[in-house]
Amino acid sequence: METLVSWTSAVLAPRPADKIIVVDDGSTDDPAAIVAHFPTVQFIRQDNRGLAAARNTGLRSCVASHVVFLDADDRLLPIAIEKGLAYITTRRDCAFVYGGHRSISEDGHTIGPDYVALIDGDAHLAMLRRNQIAMHGAVLYRCDCLLEMNGFDETLGVCEDYDMYLRITQKYAIASHPMIVAEYRRHSQNMSNGVKKMYVGGCVVLDRHAARISSSPTALAVLDEGRAIRRAEYARRYHANGAAWLARGEIRKTVWSLAQAARLSPSLTLRLMFNSFRRRMGKELPLPRTNSTLSTSVDSSRPRSRPTFEALE
Repeated sequence: METLVSWTSAVLAPRPADKIIVVDDGSTDDPAAIVAHFPTVQFIRQDNRGLAAARNTGLRSCVASHVVFLDADDRLLPIAIEKGLAYITTRRDCAFVYGGHRSISEDGHTIGPDYVALIDGDAHLAMLRRNQIAMHGAVLYRCDCLLEMNGFDETLGVCEDYDMYLRITQKYAIASHPMIVAEYRRHSQNMSNGVKKMYVGGCVVLDRHAARISSSPTALAVLDEGRAIRRAEYARRYHANGAAWLARGEIRKTVWSLAQAARLSPSLTLRLMFNSFRRRMGKELPLPRTNSTLSTSVDSSRPRSRPTFEALE
């Protein structure tokens, strides 16, 4: 119900939202009872059809010129609408404008540094390399452009926002600004399943988009670069999950997470594991340089053993 709590940011902001629409996509926690306390909020109930369908339902019900989508873990900061409109009204050629965001814990405390990735140059190529936005709640869309794109792809279970970024930047300009406009609440549950789902979903989005850019060798080359970046990014996420499971004493889940990381990027995973081992041992050993010579004494009478790795399903 976090989206309901974050309404206060949209209502009490310096530039409040003209309309708030809540789409209940077949939930079981009775959000209608809470919405009833906000007479100006429009409530729409539908059978469970997924996140993209819920967004499209809200979009079709929107009569304003611009729209922001908030998911269950998102919080919109009071400056979000004002800053977004200020930037996009100076760039009428842009389909959307986005700002930065920060991650927060389950109890609302900030986790890590703020995130903002400003695009300088071709926005479509930048999005092919990676999802530069990372949090959908940081985006302010023009409604007419979303409708021109026929809304979000309801056949996608995840990453429908990334799919929209790719389709829009292929046709329209976009803009960005450095202000932090939203917060994303991170949860500890479903670590492994969530990472796998998002990785596969993003690969599906890139595969579909490859057909749309088949006539552009440059775009296809950048898309391949994006696939490699994605493999490395998710190898890091799997490794981080493995470290978290290890701290909890969950050995099987640790091994599974590290095996998934190794499948995506074996060399990176080994490097990450080595660095983690160094930290756990409390030693600051310098990484070997390619042009340096290392000497040590070795007992040649003892046979050397090589590590073996077994791929896990």
